[in-house]
Amino acid sequence: MEIKQLESTKGFVIYDLPNAGTYVGPTRLGAKLIPGNAEMLVRHQTYVFGLTEQQKSGATIGLKVDASDAEGAVVALAEELTDEFESQRLLTNPGLRLSEALLAPVLRHDKRNPIAKAERDGVTFEDELVALGAVTCASRFVKPNGTWKVAIEGFDQSGLAIAREVENHGGKVHRISTAKGCVSGDFDSSTLADTWMDSGADCVEKLGPVGKPWEIWNSDVDAVFVGSKPGAMSGDGATSTNDTPIIATSAAAISSKALAILRKNKVPVAADFLSRVGPTLAWWASEETSPDVLRSSTTETVIGLLEETVDHDDGPFMAACYKAEAFIESWQEKRPFGRPLG
Repeated sequence: MEIKQLESTKGFVIYDLPNAGTYVGPTRLGAKLIPGNAEMLVRHQTYVFGLTEQQKSGATIGLKVDASDAEGAVVALAEELTDEFESQRLLTNPGLRLSEALLAPVLRHDKRNPIAKAERDGVTFEDELVALGAVTCASRFVKPNGTWKVAIEGFDQSGLAIAREVENHGGKVHRISTAKGCVSGDFDSSTLADTWMDSGADCVEKLGPVGKPWEIWNSDVDAVFVGSKPGAMSGDGATSTNDTPIIATSAAAISSKALAILRKNKVPVAADFLSRVGPTLAWWASEETSPDVLRSSTTETVIGLLEETVDHDDGPFMAACYKAEAFIESWQEKRPFGRPLG
């Protein structure tokens, strides 16, 4: 993993694998950013590419400035790394504290299929593909023969997309959590959409009595989606969910301690870098490719990967790691140290 310090503004770029033709990852903003806290974000994307057998690598850009200096920092970044952005060697998207508009001087070079950012009734198509991958994993683990119930940790725009896909697969959302707490009930996606768009993280207060955030790990559901931040599921959370299948939906959402507990208890865990393969299938697709075709491609790819990994003796998460690593080792001199865990 190479860390390059920017010269034109305070900040850095992390490139995961050497000699990749393309590096992909978010640009984040914050005066206190440190490279070490971003390494698993980078590794997550590298493993997504490994699973889908693409000779590409994860990356990230950190702009170590205050929000008041963001515009100037982005302009400086765009000028300093013009060659990398224009050549498509380095591709990025707005991450922490950044927006599409603010990052526009960089994003104007990005030639990936714009369908990924298309708005789909309050979520992006990229959110929709992630949700489709995650719910495909959940339904494979749960194998529902009737209505099934889920919990969504860290409910946000992506959580709304998950709620819609759960409904499409015959399930219901029984519990959600945000930074403001946790709420239980029987929530349809329309209600969740209205309250989220009106109130953001405060939506839980509009949906019912608010409990403690850790109640999201109660084991009275058929699957739990985890995706608020790296390490969102701790060892305590893993213990509380008992044998409920866990679906990671954002980079390194499962901590290493949580994974150890879940594996010991033989709980199926879908890796974040498996549930999130959909966007990579859309980024370089022809612009004539329809959303329906990309949805079908995502479903087929996820099902195929699950068939290869779900029954492995070490569990589906580790099996997905092994598969990604086997491809990485086929074109790298050695496998990078460290798996994408929080």
